[in-house]
Amino acid sequence: MPLDRPIVVVDTETANLSGAPHLLEIGAVRVVSGEVVDSFETLVAPAIEVEPEATEIHGITNEDIRSAPLTHSAIERFASWAGDDWLCAHNAGFDARVFGFEQARSQVALPASPFLCTLKLARKFIPESPDHKLETLCQHLDLEDGTHHRALADAVWCWQVLEECADRAETESAAELLTHCGTPVTVPGFLPGPARMKPRLRPLTEAVRNGDEVTLLYGGSSGAPAPLQVLPRLLYERHKKSYLEAECIRTGMLKTYLLDRIQKVVEQPV
Repeated sequence: MPLDRPIVVVDTETANLSGAPHLLEIGAVRVVSGEVVDSFETLVAPAIEVEPEATEIHGITNEDIRSAPLTHSAIERFASWAGDDWLCAHNAGFDARVFGFEQARSQVALPASPFLCTLKLARKFIPESPDHKLETLCQHLDLEDGTHHRALADAVWCWQVLEECADRAETESAAELLTHCGTPVTVPGFLPGPARMKPRLRPLTEAVRNGDEVTLLYGGSSGAPAPLQVLPRLLYERHKKSYLEAECIRTGMLKTYLLDRIQKVVEQPV
């Protein structure tokens, strides 16, 4: 049943499976009156290497993204394309969290519109499915065979599941479907929480703000802490622990450091 407002159905793939997510691919379709009228697709060159475990799921390798746009550029384009339309994703909290971390890193404002969640809708309106993974739902609903775990393809599958849920709910109202999705999901609601900072670590806040290099005295539980020269990028809390994302000056790689293991911050002389 066509919904009464345009919906941008989106899916993301990530470069990693654990820790703070790093965007690797965005795929989306804009649906108006039950028809796909436009699509968006891009690979993304994240600030980390693609983990082999992630490649096993979606098939995207480091070689595939050598000419891909940087994250900042990719999400700027997506934000402009999506505009103010409502969003939809399967397990919407996952995609909102991916976008939330990338908004925090880049300071690019992503759409703040609410997400419809086809995982929650399918649990309510397609209860007989063996489980409610997107691939299982496609098999259960006898949808066309095709690629899974690539962003644009999964966005199309997600749209088809959304249409089935709307048919079973006998509604054209996106707002009514949203009431069945529980606590509203938005990108601003999934921004990473602020890190809990001990007084000795407060220079990190200024370093992130000003783009200053610092030296961390890091570790020390089983020996002397090691000096690490880094360029801080992001401070955040996840699962009740606080972290720093920073570029390691020696390797040029983006790494994550547990704040509890930073013994001291030495600011670099100007």
